[in-house]
Amino acid sequence: MFRKTLPCALLVAFLLSGCGIIQDPLASQKGGISTPITPGQQVQPSRQQGVMDSAAARMAGSPYQQGSLFVGSTGVTMPPQPMGAAKIGLLLPLSGRSEGLGQAMVNAAQLAVFDVGIKGFELMPRDTKGTADGAVQAAREALSGGAQLLIGPLFAADVAAVKPFVSDSNVNMLALSTDVSLAAPGVYVMGFAPAPQVDRVVSFAIAKGIRRFASLAPAGPYGQLVSKAFEKAVKDYGGLLVAAEPLSNAVALASQKDNIDAIFLPLGGAELRSVAQQLASIGFDRSRVRLLGTGLWDDPSLAQGHPLLLGGWFAAPEPVGRELFIKAYRETYGQTPPRLATLAYDATALAAVLARSGLRYEAAALTVPSGFAGLDGIFRLLPDGQIERGLAVLEVGEAENHVLDPSPAMFMRR
Repeated sequence: MFRKTLPCALLVAFLLSGCGIIQDPLASQKGGISTPITPGQQVQPSRQQGVMDSAAARMAGSPYQQGSLFVGSTGVTMPPQPMGAAKIGLLLPLSGRSEGLGQAMVNAAQLAVFDVGIKGFELMPRDTKGTADGAVQAAREALSGGAQLLIGPLFAADVAAVKPFVSDSNVNMLALSTDVSLAAPGVYVMGFAPAPQVDRVVSFAIAKGIRRFASLAPAGPYGQLVSKAFEKAVKDYGGLLVAAEPLSNAVALASQKDNIDAIFLPLGGAELRSVAQQLASIGFDRSRVRLLGTGLWDDPSLAQGHPLLLGGWFAAPEPVGRELFIKAYRETYGQTPPRLATLAYDATALAAVLARSGLRYEAAALTVPSGFAGLDGIFRLLPDGQIERGLAVLEVGEAENHVLDPSPAMFMRR
């Protein structure tokens, strides 16, 4: 899937190498916290040109700053074609139970625009109200307002409701859901799909000599999805699945503990800690078994008080880019962003760099094979609407998680 060496094609990149994120120039007048965006409000960053000039200076030397976008593997450039002002519909819950999350994602989108530094780029936040009906209405409003690309909605049910409506238009959508079953040409799912995380950690484990696997999976659609992905990965990479049990039957692994090298636990938070404690109580310890997980483990305090989790492996984006974003978001908005805020940042930055290159939001530009680089590492959108991400393998530590196997620097050409 990947290769480490850089080919002739250049990755379209934004905000990765220590450039930091700039603050709202009005923050000093507002105690460092920007004014929230209200539903229906337009965001026109051209009024903050000094900020964007600074961002553009930081980005000097990148392909789109030079007036061309490198694609393919031949180094051939595509000259930008004027597309006029870019209008982006941002479909997020700005009222209701998820109002805080929606507002944080709007904040992240604003930061992306300021960082890329672009004129004539307009964000149009529209309130989905966290409901399917609200999402459809928000999409209608954005399209009637001239949106050339939709970012969002966030929840799977909302994406499903908007999908037929968008499919009848000529506008593509970058959905922020993790439900890959919703992906389709023109409907690109940007969320963190669990199956590639499973594949990455299993392939790494087998490369390190682990052969005999067991799993404890939760009930429901998510548990079924990751269980299927785990069983496939173990088989594909030459491992042996010794046992596959539901969470409610963790004790069944006790009789197999001498035959198990690793246990897959696709859980997070308190539920994961509870299961780890149960496994320890039936005789598993770190000298005999390695625990494996998914991006749900991406928590630096995960192993506190639970020694069996120490040394566990999981696949997730490398944390460096996200840490820079978190620091800058705190400085700008006075609070810590939710984990999903980086999705809004990366989707908006993708839209901004394409607009800056003069490329329209058509499938050929969105699915460029060399992909994009964002806060959560490299990614590329596939013609069927799926997303491919370059993931790292991390090891759980006492106070922080450590990168064991870095994410790839570049995708191999499709």
